[in-house]
Amino acid sequence: MKNSPRLMCFWLAAIALFLLPAGYAQQNATAPPQGAAVRTTSEEVLLDVVVRDKKGHTVNNLKPEDFQIFDNGEQKKIMAFRLVQGGEAVAAGGSRMQLDPLRQIRLVTMIFQCWNNDARRLAHDAALGLLKGDLPQNVYMSVMTIDRKLEVLQSFTNDPGLLRKAIDRATRSENTDFSSDTAIVQKQLEQMVGPDSSGAQSIQGQIDNQNATNAAQAQGRAPDVAGLVNMAMAQMVLQMLESQQSSGVKEAGRVNIYALLDAVKEQYRLPGRKTILYFREGGFVIPQGMEEPFKSVISVANRSNVSFYAVDARGLTTGSASSGAMNTLNRAARASQDQMANDGSQAVRPDEAKLFDTSIESTRANTQNTLANLAESTGGMLIANTNDVGTPLRKLAEDIQTYYEIGYVPEIKSYDGSFRKIAIKMNSSDLRVQSRSGYIALPPALAGQGNLLRAFEVPLLTALSSAELPKTFGYQSMALHFRGAQNQSVCDLVLDVPLANLTFQKKGNDQSEGRLSYVALVKKGSGEVIKKFGNDIPFHVPNAERDALTAGHFIYTEHFDLPPGHYTLETAVLDGEGNRISARKNSLMMPPPSSALSISSVSVVRNMKDKEASTDQSDPLVIGSRVVSPTLNPTVSKAGNSSVSFYVVIYPDKNSSQAPRLSMQFSRNGQVLGSGSPELGQPDKDGRIQYVATVAVASLEPGEYAIRFNAMQGAETAEEVTTFVLQ
Repeated sequence: MKNSPRLMCFWLAAIALFLLPAGYAQQNATAPPQGAAVRTTSEEVLLDVVVRDKKGHTVNNLKPEDFQIFDNGEQKKIMAFRLVQGGEAVAAGGSRMQLDPLRQIRLVTMIFQCWNNDARRLAHDAALGLLKGDLPQNVYMSVMTIDRKLEVLQSFTNDPGLLRKAIDRATRSENTDFSSDTAIVQKQLEQMVGPDSSGAQSIQGQIDNQNATNAAQAQGRAPDVAGLVNMAMAQMVLQMLESQQSSGVKEAGRVNIYALLDAVKEQYRLPGRKTILYFREGGFVIPQGMEEPFKSVISVANRSNVSFYAVDARGLTTGSASSGAMNTLNRAARASQDQMANDGSQAVRPDEAKLFDTSIESTRANTQNTLANLAESTGGMLIANTNDVGTPLRKLAEDIQTYYEIGYVPEIKSYDGSFRKIAIKMNSSDLRVQSRSGYIALPPALAGQGNLLRAFEVPLLTALSSAELPKTFGYQSMALHFRGAQNQSVCDLVLDVPLANLTFQKKGNDQSEGRLSYVALVKKGSGEVIKKFGNDIPFHVPNAERDALTAGHFIYTEHFDLPPGHYTLETAVLDGEGNRISARKNSLMMPPPSSALSISSVSVVRNMKDKEASTDQSDPLVIGSRVVSPTLNPTVSKAGNSSVSFYVVIYPDKNSSQAPRLSMQFSRNGQVLGSGSPELGQPDKDGRIQYVATVAVASLEPGEYAIRFNAMQGAETAEEVTTFVLQ
């Protein structure tokens, strides 16, 4: 599945397309434990809170009145409170009760990202230290690495032997590529779970299993908790793998952020406290433009009750953690001095040209701050600048098993997708609190389990759910159907936004800025969303080139396999600078897969561009070295165009010995004008015949034209129709 955003204009602007995975709503939607004191609704926030005294000892005798909870600066009333210890919940009054089997589970994900042998050795010894003695029965661990992406060496298990083998492999100096380990784990999990690993089925399966557990307990029989847990954990790791395989591999900072997001975003599937133990050699730089995705890692971790415990595996270092920042800032200062001394007789050096960017980078160069932010914002802690990692990791073991659960109602008046900060104050200044820092405010109805919603999507999805769709400016959307190499049905989604319909504001003396955000949903007839695409795109253009830019169109295409049936395509577009939204809904019918003669949708061609290195060759709009950019509901001007072109694909019946033929019938305003039978070429290696028909318009009268494309092969026929308006 590939997306292909294209700008069609006289001037091709350089546009940064940020693919920003972002966070869930923070509102807790987990089913409450049976008979427990904590009862949450979709409007309630549930916090895991660890409290220690000045000496680092856990404090387990606190009451609700010892805590003050602030949400975006407003104090909130505590609606639910209890202490969780192992498999028991202790209510505020001191009464104890057993947690339900799923909530007893504690998950620990060990992620290794070390290159230096000393760092690997420290991480290896620290990880094995956690396995000394028997693991608590309810603690399950997994082993993963990040090289070019997230790799899984061992799925969740409480078998110390399997965990030791995976830790050894993750920290050996000769190991650099773990993709084969991931493939083996994935195959094992698929055999356990079965062919259908969709999130919706997994959730329902867990519900069914929980109901079966309850029924068994009611009848006095012991439920198969181990089987239920193993299935749920296997399902969760499979979803992680499937998710990370769709993430693009980018430079180091982006790889880290997307890999960590993949590691946390599926862990909502099991309740209870979850921990990621992240061994890394130093921190990492958050690239410019990746601030929001990094916030999303924190927000999604908080939504899924995942705490990061980050270990800087460099151990005790003699250099300052800020030395990188100082060096970068010094480079910026030297470049600034040289730039001021330059009287114009010397060429501008690259470091002078990047002076502003270098200054910004200096604020990010203390990479250990990234790890500290990640840990402290999710209720964990940073372990750094020490060779004694074992002592703080023992605190981790305590935090996994013992913590407070505190629930409150946030009373959000406007779900605007903003980040809401959480602060916890204690009545005693001698106490230290670990808890998450906040969450992204998203409407509960739009933030179902498993959905990653970005802030810009909130107003767009709200518009699509309104009774009357907003139509403040014009754009087009359509879904085209094709046949894949395996005879499967392939959908090509097309979005066409005239850039003249966007608002551009002048920024400074010689710059204009605009912003385009969009969301596209493919829904079943039942209303279930099966595909969701979206992006938020900033435009920065010199004022002198603004007219050339706005004369063009933003064309976005996305192709994907889609089973036969009836669907609805819903799209919404936001003009960011003008704060205007338009939305559309289209009906979509996907034909059943067939090896018989068939024909694709017909596309009116806006133009054809050279294929880029990143273009997916399986895109149905690719013809050799060129890519078709379609026009939706086209209006053609005779004054500006000498012809109009159409793109169509014929899929011959491979079992037929007769060659396929094509006829084209022209009509204007319902009256047939004539027909033609162009000669077709030979099928390509995939068995398709791609055809571009070009019609001269000089002799045609203005009006609405229809062209019927009729494919014939022996007794078989297949046809498609397209229209255009000639002015």
